[in-house]
Amino acid sequence: MKILCIEDDESLAKLLYQILVKQHYEVEIATDGETGWNLVTTSAYDLILLDWMLPKLTGIELCEKLRTRNGLIPSQNQDTPILLMTGLDTTTSKVMGLDAGADDYLVKPLDFEELLARIRALLRRKSGERAPMLKWGQLCLCPNSGQVTYLEQKIQLAQKEYKLLELFLRNPEQIFSLSRLVDSLWSIEKTPTEGAVRAHIKGLRQKLKQAGVPDPLETIYKMGYRLKKVDQAEDKRLVNRDKNLSSPYCLSCFQIPPELWEVWQECRQSYCDRASIIQQAVTALKKGTLTPLLQHQAEREAHTLAGSLGSFGLENASSIARRIEEIFKQPQPPNPLETEQLFQWTTKLTEALSCNLPNPNSCDLRQKKSSVSLVLSPRGTLLILESDMTLRQLLVKEALTWGIETQVATTLDEAEKLLNSGQCNVMLLDLNFYDSEPTGLQFLATLNRQHPSLPAIILTAEESFEKRIEAARWGNHYFLVKPVVPSQILAVVTQTLRQASESSAKILIVDDDSSLLKLLSTLLTPSGYQLTLLSEPQQFWEILEQSEPDLLILDIKFSKPASSDQEKERSSFFNGIELCQVIRNDLRWNRLPVILLSVHTDLETVQRGFMAGADDFLSKPVVASELLIRVRSRLKQRKMWKIIEYDELTGVSLRRKALEDLTRAIHLAQRQGQPFCLAILDLDHFKRVNDQYGHETGDLVLSYFGQLLNKSFRSQDIIGRWGGEEFVVGMIGMTKLEGSKRLENILEKLNNYLFVAANGTSFRVTFSGGIAQLRENGNELQMLYTAADQALYQAKEAGRRRIIAAEKSQPNN
Repeated sequence: MKILCIEDDESLAKLLYQILVKQHYEVEIATDGETGWNLVTTSAYDLILLDWMLPKLTGIELCEKLRTRNGLIPSQNQDTPILLMTGLDTTTSKVMGLDAGADDYLVKPLDFEELLARIRALLRRKSGERAPMLKWGQLCLCPNSGQVTYLEQKIQLAQKEYKLLELFLRNPEQIFSLSRLVDSLWSIEKTPTEGAVRAHIKGLRQKLKQAGVPDPLETIYKMGYRLKKVDQAEDKRLVNRDKNLSSPYCLSCFQIPPELWEVWQECRQSYCDRASIIQQAVTALKKGTLTPLLQHQAEREAHTLAGSLGSFGLENASSIARRIEEIFKQPQPPNPLETEQLFQWTTKLTEALSCNLPNPNSCDLRQKKSSVSLVLSPRGTLLILESDMTLRQLLVKEALTWGIETQVATTLDEAEKLLNSGQCNVMLLDLNFYDSEPTGLQFLATLNRQHPSLPAIILTAEESFEKRIEAARWGNHYFLVKPVVPSQILAVVTQTLRQASESSAKILIVDDDSSLLKLLSTLLTPSGYQLTLLSEPQQFWEILEQSEPDLLILDIKFSKPASSDQEKERSSFFNGIELCQVIRNDLRWNRLPVILLSVHTDLETVQRGFMAGADDFLSKPVVASELLIRVRSRLKQRKMWKIIEYDELTGVSLRRKALEDLTRAIHLAQRQGQPFCLAILDLDHFKRVNDQYGHETGDLVLSYFGQLLNKSFRSQDIIGRWGGEEFVVGMIGMTKLEGSKRLENILEKLNNYLFVAANGTSFRVTFSGGIAQLRENGNELQMLYTAADQALYQAKEAGRRRIIAAEKSQPNN
């Protein structure tokens, strides 16, 4: 609801603003009658709070002007309720105000409880057709009290989150674009950016999700957001959720994956012990003997259970523990209602943890397999600093299926030794690691100073924006909020390792001063960069194609070669600026970051360098710290370019980059006389997968296939997603026979992999392929592609799930 408050007492206006905002009203303030009138004629309001004595235009005059229907300026607020506020407590004053068009009258000094009651009454009167309680399944919003509940449990929302939810609940069939949301909920003076509106929607969704509410909002592509229709079956399941918690199997048997059962059996008693402490605290609370120490212990145990049980995938148990934690976390003792809730929740949690559960491997239910447990991962070692022993064990066990080695540290000193040994590629750090000194954030700062290139994944049970900011100050680290399952953590570890392997950037440095090359090597090598040093610029193009650098450092001026042949000297001599121009004019290399080196720092030289396409300019003598900063900055630029060069879903090159790489590879193979073959691969009946199991499952298939291809070929081979489910592979140094065997092995691996859809149905996927060879089937990419495409067509006609090599092309007469 949107309220306009016209009050010239600025202190009172601020107080009214704070009180009304806390009740989730949208409030605008005007401090004189003329400003108030301008707002009334330009914006729609649900209620107007109007002071009598106002400068420029009195409240009575404004009220009469607004209610006059034959006025020159028609207003959308002609029928908006008006609550008149004044210090004149006389019958005549009241009559004048009501006759002027006010709907109600309140005498100053204001009683704020009475004010809020009168506001609610006026709003009900205005919108009598609206239900006082707005509902979406078991999610309820009460406009009178300003409370949002789900399954009778309160949900704390920020003001804008509350207003967004109310707007969608009041208009269930309407689609709200970002601009329409701004017009509905924000004043002209406080218009937010679209990113800010999206942030409010994201915040609303996250808080509802934490309370167990299914996402009520539907995102309509390129249109906006709309309230989803309630799924009655799902809603009924949620209504009975608390009743079903007493069932001995609802929290564990059918939710714990079979591969985690042994670990669960080992750790269940420790969870029972933690629940026992919570039970002791609840019992003491009911007896009136709860001490602050025992309350704090119960809060900590509930906090641990909320994260640990969630790591097993036990979301309901985790949700109960989280509710218990929130009540014990309050500074004041729980009230009688909260005490009764604690007793019920703790009883259910204790019963669920201590009951004798059957082994899920023997259950007659079909277990859902993790869709990511067999994701192909880059090799690496993960250092784990996590206080929760159960989560550590789960991570160590599941990491094996991801091909990731683990090291576990139980103290920060032990962690430092492992880091200094150079054995670890990525670190997982719980910010509350054993409540240690130094703190997790302090240790992160130390890590940034001593190991600046080591990526870290931050775990915390508190979703604090301040901690995110603090962690960001010590590096670009991932931030995960508990509860989180091991597969989610390892997915981030995999991505981090892949990025880390890519961050071992290749740098080509061209300078005819060999001493400077040695110096640059000394400065850059400790940072893990792969350096190619070139002191003979005449070999530049050949070395460029061989090394495929991520960054190029060029000296501006090279020494002239010693030669008696002046014509040859003129043609073979060039400078760094000319090399930069060549780079920028070549489709394959025009995005390669270039840093120019020069002893000349005059304006003309610098301008010439940037006009030639340089990204940065570094003066000699080289300062180590400045060099490292410039190199990191330009490599980051390169990484941003790669984002649009690689397919995020499959991890292979997009079509444009694949086309460039294939062209370059063919030219290289021709110059060196190597064999080269091109294959086109197409997933069989992929449309059927999308239609039958959904596009999300189809994406899982594409992702797995892309990773399988990446793992199965060498770094010098080219793998690209040509479009949809079609992929291309360029194999350098391979004949059609060798390439066909490699592809057949991949086909067998893919056929043996069992995919599991969201509904639990398992299925397999195959692909068909056609392969062509350089020279036998053509000397250009287009000719090879045509030959391979014809062979692919033959493979499909022959029944799919096979690789067919293109027949040797007949020479033209």
